Amino acid sequence: MTTDHPRDEDIAEQLGSTLDSLDGAVNYMDWITDMIRPCLAGPLLELGAGHGTFTERFADAAGAVVSVEPDPASASLLRERFEADGRVAVVEGTLDALDEAARFESAVMINVLEHIDDDSGALAQLYSRLEPGGQLAIWVPAFALLYSDFDRRLGHHRRYRLRPLRELVESAGFDVEFARYVNLPGWFSWLIVARLLRQTPSDGPRVRVFDRFLVPPTRWVEDRVRAPFGQSVLLVARR
Repeated sequence: MTTDHPRDEDIAEQLGSTLDSLDGAVNYMDWITDMIRPCLAGPLLELGAGHGTFTERFADAAGAVVSVEPDPASASLLRERFEADGRVAVVEGTLDALDEAARFESAVMINVLEHIDDDSGALAQLYSRLEPGGQLAIWVPAFALLYSDFDRRLGHHRRYRLRPLRELVESAGFDVEFARYVNLPGWFSWLIVARLLRQTPSDGPRVRVFDRFLVPPTRWVEDRVRAPFGQSVLLVARR
């Protein structure tokens, strides 16, 4: 789904506020990290690192991480945050800013692909950056029905369905190992809060309540029963 987008500086401001609020969602971040942990191998390419919400977790799992971030303010925060961590290298820019010879054993995009206008081109470029056998983990928002003004303000071009995302990744040359919807309760909360009430779902109190009271039981259930739909899609593929 595409729509008219706000100015880049407005997107950056909204993203910054959202990333700050998610820093406290420890249960949610642990859940995502644990789902993709088996495919995290160093050197790892983190595309769209934001404020480094997941970076330390990726470094703990993979060792060496190259965090690429196009927003100058966010890249500056990343450099400050990981200045003393020799496992993390920060690159300001896009994939084009990397050394042409740089190759990675794994790559991760957490809530990034939906921000890229040419998502198929980005996936093809990522494919060329992975070593043979390297894995890619993608986490994206699900269902165009849920596309809200908040999505627009975040700079989202679209939300994804499971099958079209799988086909998109396969068209870039990857073999999809698994893909699933995640966070079924979040589908309903996003529909009500962001889509119907046109409110900001990532404000501090909502995030804290969601992380403390909803994530643990949701994780317990969805670790055992595959959700038929959800707020997000998780996909893991291999070159």
